[in-house]
Amino acid sequence: MPEVPHSCASCRRPLGPDDLYCPRCGTPTSRNADHDATVVTGDSEATVVTGDSEATLVNPESAEHSAAQPRLSATAFNDLLRNVLGAEYELLTVLGQGGFARVFRARDRRLDRIVAIKVIRPDLVGKKAFVDSFRNESIALAKLRHPGIVPIYDIRERGGLIYYVMPYVQGSTLEARMGRSRLPPLETRRILSELADALAAAHRVKMVHLDIKPANVFLEGELQKVLLMDFGIAKALTDQVEESSAGPVVGTPEYMSPEQARGLPEIDHRSDIYSMGVLGYRMLMGRPPFRGRDAADTLAKHINEAPVPLRDLNPTIPKGLADPIMRCLEKDPWDRFPTALDLRGALEAVTFFSATGPATLDTARGMQRSLLILIAALAFLAGLLVAKVL
Repeated sequence: MPEVPHSCASCRRPLGPDDLYCPRCGTPTSRNADHDATVVTGDSEATVVTGDSEATLVNPESAEHSAAQPRLSATAFNDLLRNVLGAEYELLTVLGQGGFARVFRARDRRLDRIVAIKVIRPDLVGKKAFVDSFRNESIALAKLRHPGIVPIYDIRERGGLIYYVMPYVQGSTLEARMGRSRLPPLETRRILSELADALAAAHRVKMVHLDIKPANVFLEGELQKVLLMDFGIAKALTDQVEESSAGPVVGTPEYMSPEQARGLPEIDHRSDIYSMGVLGYRMLMGRPPFRGRDAADTLAKHINEAPVPLRDLNPTIPKGLADPIMRCLEKDPWDRFPTALDLRGALEAVTFFSATGPATLDTARGMQRSLLILIAALAFLAGLLVAKVL
């Protein structure tokens, strides 16, 4: 079997001896082959339940410590999981691997249905702060009912593993969709609006996502229904880091709010709203507003630099869509939308008179003239009818 190189070919993050994917960026390694399961890639035709959805630990010291932890081989890990699942679930395929968990497609033997099982990395299970926070977030998520949030069927802690069972859905991630082309304004507005509605439901029960990014947004089926995934892991990791004071930040640098980049303890739901702005910016422009030489440089840009206004880069973007996205990107949380519902309301108010930006004003004026002519004609006919009656 091919050996794994010391670092990822894409982002240069240190790799563990058994990594099939880079824990940070998800790039397959040269050992991307598991003899006990079929690896399913996240292309547009594949059946996927999640992307590289685990948050990235961007504190270098913590990252090196994490990479140095002993890990089970792929075969040993799968054997342990099969033993833990026992007669309840049959493992079928590996769907993906991130920095903190592996996701498997499995069959529920009791109910004869296909599910997804996410297994937390064994070395994290020994960290009580992580497990307690993750368990609490999972219980809260299991109680949450919203069509835009993937629910949890069950959570178990057995044999040194902690895992939860989710529905198995078909489609692809927003990351895969954006890999093909930029998104038009109308589609961007729809996706952001549906996401804002899902976030509002989570924020109402005091759940903050902290890792909103294209890989955590799933487009289900032919209708491309928007689903937000992976509450809990980022929050659990953040709580763990804050309690241990081992490092300031957990998240994905390109999508982190300034307060999250600083590692401030008082992060709230408005950090998610900032990340929504980054997401909208990338959908329209094909790139996030800030991208540095490395993670630290990217975080510094979020803290210190103002994003270039969208309409300065592309004047054809409707002002009604660009303005809410730019407001999400305000450095001060108090200057952003106060709630996700307020963001959704601003997005729903955006109108699209024409497919072409420059013709929009002329089209609106033409519609206004036609309406005035119609009103005048109706008034004339009404006058004739009144005169005839008299």
